[in-house]
Formats: sequence, C-alpha cells, structure tokens
Amino acid sequence: MEYRLLKSELGHKLPTVTSTNEWIRDVSIPFGSWVIAEEQTAGKGRGQNVWQSLGEDPLIFSGKIRISAAEISLPLLSIFVSSAVLKTIFHFFPEREEDTTVKWPNDIYRGDKKVAGILVQSDFTNGIFEVVIGIGLNFFGKTVPEVLKDKATFLCDTSLEEGVLERFANLLVLYINQSVIALLDQGQILKDLVWIEDHSLLKHKVIETEWQSRMVRGRVLGIDELGFLLIMTETGEKIELMDTSPKFRMI
Repeated sequence: MEYRLLKSELGHKLPTVTSTNEWIRDVSIPFGSWVIAEEQTAGKGRGQNVWQSLGEDPLIFSGKIRISAAEISLPLLSIFVSSAVLKTIFHFFPEREEDTTVKWPNDIYRGDKKVAGILVQSDFTNGIFEVVIGIGLNFFGKTVPEVLKDKATFLCDTSLEEGVLERFANLLVLYINQSVIALLDQGQILKDLVWIEDHSLLKHKVIETEWQSRMVRGRVLGIDELGFLLIMTETGEKIELMDTSPKFRMI
C-alpha cells in the first residue's frame, strides 16, 4: 500500500471557504494536498460542535493523507498531530514553551485556555484510512467574545509579522509528516510519548469524567501506545479513556 503524506507543493490558499475540511474532502483534491484559508464560515469541531476562528490572525488549515489502518492508531494519530502543532509553535515562538501545552486528546492550551483545536476525520476502505486533518489556531486578536472569555485566548500578544503564517503552515506540514512516520516505529512512538507527556496540560492532574455510565475521579498517569489516557481512580482502579466525555473536567 502506498502512503500519501502531505506534499509542500500541493498547498493551496483560499480567501474564504465554508469549511477547509469539507473543501479538501472533495474527490478531485488528491491525497497529499493541504489548504489554508483566510476565512471559514462554518468550521467543524468535534461531534456537533463548530470551530470558531478568533482575532485577526487565525490559522485555518486542513490536509488529506492516506495510511494503512493495520499500522496506525487513530487516537494516537490525533495526539501526535497535536504534538506537531505544538512543536511548530515552539519553533516560531520559543517563549510559549513556558505556558503552552497539549491537552489530550487534540487541543492546544495557553495556560488554562484553548488556543487551537485539531479535528481528525477518517474514512475506512479496504484496510486503508483516508484521513483529513483539520487545525484551527488563533494567533492574535484584540478581543474574545464574552461567551468564550473563560475558555479561549490567543497564542500571541502581538500581531504576526508579514509571511509568518505561511511559513508556519509550511513547517507544520513537515512536522505532521514526521509525526505520521513516527507512528510506524514502536520505539519512536514511546520516545515521542515521553515528549508529549512532558508537555501535557493533564500531566499529574486529577480529572473527573463519565466512564461506563458512571462518574469516576482519578489522577492522570499518562498516555499509552494506542493514544488512550491512563487514569488511576480514587479506588485504585486503572482505567483507559479513548476520548473525553461531555462531563470531562480537571479538578
């Protein structure tokens, strides 16, 4: 099976689009393509949620790849793509290493507020995942809507210099490809998970969530090789979370 990772020469830039994820899913767009848009009118979030780009300098990005289902864990792919976003942030804004982290399974936080979200969508056919990776990152803005002030903020304190957003997107493509390749090597997976856990918002945190139709509370132990969050509950039970529930929260 031939892998199709993102290719730098297959990048597109659009002035406006309904959703970059929907645009790139079109069968006429080849695998390996990626797109950034200046404006998105109906951004997609997880489940029935929408992604709301904020401020004057948002990154609105989607890419389309093809990988073997036998070799890749989608939950792990999601957290590895999140780490690719964080590594790109640290490259351009090293000062953010002090306060910016990955929030499992697919968000980027500055302090205790969200600055970026990652949405991985996939179709499965004949042992192959056809994957669309959507990323929204709010670089800079002057105001946050009142309804989001307790939840969202901006990555930067000043507006971006000319050309930074485009260079950011190009380096992000390389880091995403590196993350996918790392998933084919168990030794590299474990090494990268150490890096991710060191830059995790949930590291050593106590969380509460719904699990198997009951509420549980416990301390985060880490992330396993499939991308599941490992929790030690108050009763000494070790559980694995594949995803967050609507009732998931840090204590």
